[in-house]
Amino acid sequence: MSQVSYGGFQVPHSESEVSRTRSKAPYGGPQASHTRQQWGSKMQFTMACVSYAVGLGNIWRFPSLAYENGGGAFLIPYLIVSFCFGFPLLYLELTLGQFAKAGPSVVHGRIRPLLQGLGWGMVMMSVLVSIYYNVVVAWSLLYLFILITGRSYWWSSCEQDYNTVYCYSAREDERCTKLLNQASNGFSNLTSNELSNQISNLTDSVVGFFFNGSCYNKADSSDIFDLRSKNYMLEKTDSMEDLGGINWKVTICYFIAWTITAVSLRKGVKVIGKLAYFTCTVPYIIVVILFIRSVTLEGAGIGIDYFLLNPDMSYVFKPTTLRNAASHICYSLSVGFGGILSMASYNPPDHNTFSIAGTITIADAVMSIFGGLSVFSVLGFMTTQLNLPISEVVQSGTGLAFVAYPEAMSRLPLPWLWSFLFFVMILILGVSTQFGFAESICTAIYDQFPATRKHRAPLVYVVCTVLFLCGLIMCTRAGIFFFNIFNDYTASFALMVMLFLELSLLCHWYGVRNFMEDIRSMLGYPKTVFSKVFGPTGYYITFIWTFLAPGVCAVMFVLSLTTQITYNMTYGKGQRLYTFPDWSTGLGWALSVIPLFFIPGFVLYNLRKFHSKGMDWRELFRLQPKWPSYKHHKEAGTGGTRAFLHSQVLPITDPDSIPKNNNDTISRNINSYYDGPPEQTKC
Repeated sequence: MSQVSYGGFQVPHSESEVSRTRSKAPYGGPQASHTRQQWGSKMQFTMACVSYAVGLGNIWRFPSLAYENGGGAFLIPYLIVSFCFGFPLLYLELTLGQFAKAGPSVVHGRIRPLLQGLGWGMVMMSVLVSIYYNVVVAWSLLYLFILITGRSYWWSSCEQDYNTVYCYSAREDERCTKLLNQASNGFSNLTSNELSNQISNLTDSVVGFFFNGSCYNKADSSDIFDLRSKNYMLEKTDSMEDLGGINWKVTICYFIAWTITAVSLRKGVKVIGKLAYFTCTVPYIIVVILFIRSVTLEGAGIGIDYFLLNPDMSYVFKPTTLRNAASHICYSLSVGFGGILSMASYNPPDHNTFSIAGTITIADAVMSIFGGLSVFSVLGFMTTQLNLPISEVVQSGTGLAFVAYPEAMSRLPLPWLWSFLFFVMILILGVSTQFGFAESICTAIYDQFPATRKHRAPLVYVVCTVLFLCGLIMCTRAGIFFFNIFNDYTASFALMVMLFLELSLLCHWYGVRNFMEDIRSMLGYPKTVFSKVFGPTGYYITFIWTFLAPGVCAVMFVLSLTTQITYNMTYGKGQRLYTFPDWSTGLGWALSVIPLFFIPGFVLYNLRKFHSKGMDWRELFRLQPKWPSYKHHKEAGTGGTRAFLHSQVLPITDPDSIPKNNNDTISRNINSYYDGPPEQTKC
């Protein structure tokens, strides 16, 4: 037993113990990098990450968040949080995956086996999100099918069988008024009604209308687009207790969505990288086209004024605004789900993850801002057309994508063209993000069980089939209720727990200086004062990883948890407001906490593994041999149970000052970690 100086302490270190650990570590996944696929190029990887990160939330969630949080004022905290919180977290996951060449299922366990379940918790969140995310892709496919078959007129007419007596079409109302030249006439269910003489007040505040010998409550009237969504697309039942059987239209589209995912993933990142040229560029081309068209609409200035030109600056310093910005950034950049980490694990070691993270963050912000401008221009147009305040037109989520926006498109010349472009964009954004979720799941299985790598295609088909079957509950006529439960409860406070533990593991347990040395082995040492402060291993990133980001995650966890405790789920509004039953809240909480159970679960799993191999329980707290810089830690004696914030493997020395022929010097070049040929350290 020898004594090695480490961080100011004398730590016992046994060579035989290290040898035993090297041969009996229980983690899956080969260390040799040549057995792992690689991206075709840096461009393919960057575009694939942009496709994964930029998703539906940029189009249907960001505009409503901006409206609710001061309009253009929301852009200030959004951009600050994006580059001071989202960008560093994204950079951390890109770097971790690239350096370790391992997916989330094993990478944290190679640093400390105690937290191997952290990565599996991330994978479980990807599983839950992917189940309901592909439902949105299915809805987009269904809308595109209606457009391609020439039935877009359904969206503005009450003639279809699925409409009810309460169907109201604003376009038909306008046509009726023009034909009769009487402002008092209205159109409802294909009949002109002389409302001025026959309206009756059903309550003090609710106006009725007379039709076909009966008096109806105006509050019961339904917009044609809302009816189409509920009665034709969803075939919605009145409550989630009544499943109502399978909705075959949505089921077939859901199957097609999973088939697209399986076929695209069966050959791994080589195919995904080539598809990224399409999935990354086309949505931006479409959003620019829609932006140019939308800003030229009558009333577009009203929407732009609300979104950008008339900010309420009082919202900038409100805690709720910062919370909403941080929450949106986590979802928008897809950090904490294991997908970014998985895709980075297929990188060669020389990719500049710092610049890639910056590119992804900028691309995400551009899509959010351009998408927001396009959406609000259209909503401003709708306020002019319907003579309503913008507050009654703004919707979020599925309501914006599948109700408000199609209605606006139906009022333009060539409505099928604009609707087609919009839903193609929604489809591509959904599919490309789904690729990232599914790939993280498959990568986790490959790394934990290396024997499955030679059966990649069958495994992909099995994974996609299982997830398809799990999502069939959302293809019933009560599926929209289950969709909303998954959407509201999945990856809530658990995501903040995962991010907090990941930051703590790397910066406070493994040691932030140790991790910075690992990064320098890939990206080189800073050469200028600016790069020493703001560069890939500068003080700026170090401070955020060590202090700021964990603090934000802790605050976000508390806020998310307290919000969820007091949250009561509802669907619809007005007299059609549906309150979810109590048992659905229990289901939602189960979805929230399931990922967290993987952490103690893998503690027990690894304890049993270590015990069966005759290894000490303290191995849970030790660096494992498959961590690329393990031999450096072994040389310095840092593979034991102690690793502090400011501990370092070796003195931080400029590589140019290292003696060329000193056999006692350990190269920091990342290629030596993988037993590859040495390369010149880059600056």
